Amino acid sequence: MKSIFGLIKEIWIWSCHLVKSKYKWMLIFFILWVYRVSCMPADGGGIAKGIQIATTFGLLLYAMNFRKKCVASALFHAKSPNITMTWYLLLALASTLWSYLPMLSFFMAFEKLVFMIAFFAIFSQVHTFENMEKIFVYLVVGMLVFNGIATRVMGYQAWIGHDLQQGSCAAMCFSYCCGEYLAKKIGDKKRYAMLKAAMIISVFFLVISTSGGANASAALGFGVALLVCGKFIWGLLLLLAGGAIYFFKDLGEDIFKFLMAGKSEGDIKSSTGRTAIWEMVEELGAQKPFFGWGYAAMERYITDKGPMPLTDLHSNYYGSYGSTGLVGLALLIIHHISALFYALRKRMKPGYVGLLSAISCGTLNGYSYGFLSGKTAIITVVYLGILMMAYFYSKVKYTK
Repeated sequence: MKSIFGLIKEIWIWSCHLVKSKYKWMLIFFILWVYRVSCMPADGGGIAKGIQIATTFGLLLYAMNFRKKCVASALFHAKSPNITMTWYLLLALASTLWSYLPMLSFFMAFEKLVFMIAFFAIFSQVHTFENMEKIFVYLVVGMLVFNGIATRVMGYQAWIGHDLQQGSCAAMCFSYCCGEYLAKKIGDKKRYAMLKAAMIISVFFLVISTSGGANASAALGFGVALLVCGKFIWGLLLLLAGGAIYFFKDLGEDIFKFLMAGKSEGDIKSSTGRTAIWEMVEELGAQKPFFGWGYAAMERYITDKGPMPLTDLHSNYYGSYGSTGLVGLALLIIHHISALFYALRKRMKPGYVGLLSAISCGTLNGYSYGFLSGKTAIITVVYLGILMMAYFYSKVKYTK
């Protein structure tokens, strides 16, 4: 508990320091943006839209103030996974030309590109691995705590209830910290205390978010970390645990219900109703198979013309197919493959085991959450930050 409160205290001190630095307005804009996407409904009217637009442009302007040439530098690094994400988002931006809702498609794609640029501007000011990792961990844990408290105090979210973006954010944070904790490539006790505290906080938010997809993604991230780190004893324990669950059905059912809290067996088999949405995506997607209905626009089309209101297609892959067609889906798959192999190739360097675990987590989580194919959420920010870290980790110094 001491390390947990110590980490939260460090994040508070760090935030207060930023308020007095040249990054003050970037922090303010970002906090307002998180408040908008976490605590205000998507149909919150002009004020909600105004906050989101203003904070997005504010982040872009201040990022470009720090690095005048950061746009091209942030988006077109051919030797990093950012380039494949850039091409995917540029197609999303181009879909404005044929979108069902052109301005929506433009802004949703533009917003994600802005966060890539903002991360490049910030990370280019950091010269050591330790500081860059701290920025990431502090940022993610800070978002988790802020989102977890603010949404519940305001009554927007139950104290224990389904919160997909919070659970997904926690899963990715857990995966990164778990990978780096197991890799132990830097002998720094304070660092491992920070990673351990962040993992505990992430598990807490995973539990209260009751997201089955986030739990499964976190488990995959943990499994990848074990495999890459060669933790064969832990692997054997997992195998024995899996065997116990298989042979003792009651135990397996209890664990299954815990991991998939709030879900019935029917919900799991149908992905909590997602299959009905995906069947509709397949049907509509067949009408515009190559370039789709416009980025983030199909869910709005279904809301306007179809049988149910939607704000998300609940899958990066179905969402990409519906929004940007087979071309966009292919680009997204290419991105995930290239990102995974990029981190895998560099796994012997500090930071990359955690990145590989987190990217694996995000890749699976995208099956049940469209955080790259639709509206921007806090998990989107975390994923784009991880991609930018994958580039900068190869350039920073290690002081320990």
